[in-house]
Amino acid sequence: MQPLKLSLLAGAAVALAACSNHPAGTTAMVTTEQLQGSAWQVNTVNGSEVGDALVTLNFHEPGRLAGKAACNNYMASYTLEDDNFTVKTGGVTMMACPQPLMKLEQQFLDALEGVEQADINEDGKLILSGADEVRIEASRQK
Repeated sequence: MQPLKLSLLAGAAVALAACSNHPAGTTAMVTTEQLQGSAWQVNTVNGSEVGDALVTLNFHEPGRLAGKAACNNYMASYTLEDDNFTVKTGGVTMMACPQPLMKLEQQFLDALEGVEQADINEDGKLILSGADEVRIEASRQK
């Protein structure tokens, strides 16, 4: 009787996992508490490494986001509801930088506006994703 119960439980777990809307290797939608704390260092934007550029996400209070966007500082607001996570960028400082940094900054800010979902994967990385292959991956700053 015990092996049958284990088989049924395992089958139910597999069925529930198959019904999940989250990519393999991720958890359920993040919570505000998981986002807060030390800043997140962006590693990739839409599949491209950011290299030595400083791109950060700092969820310093519920609904508020700020950081460095390769060249300039930015401020934004975010909404976390059910399975939706959206970002609305606000102010950005207007400092000029070398063209590669300006290009990366624009790609990051555009991607941020296209975010629809936020997850934390098994490795503890924050994954922000959306339509049109929008994907920002970040790790906690140390």
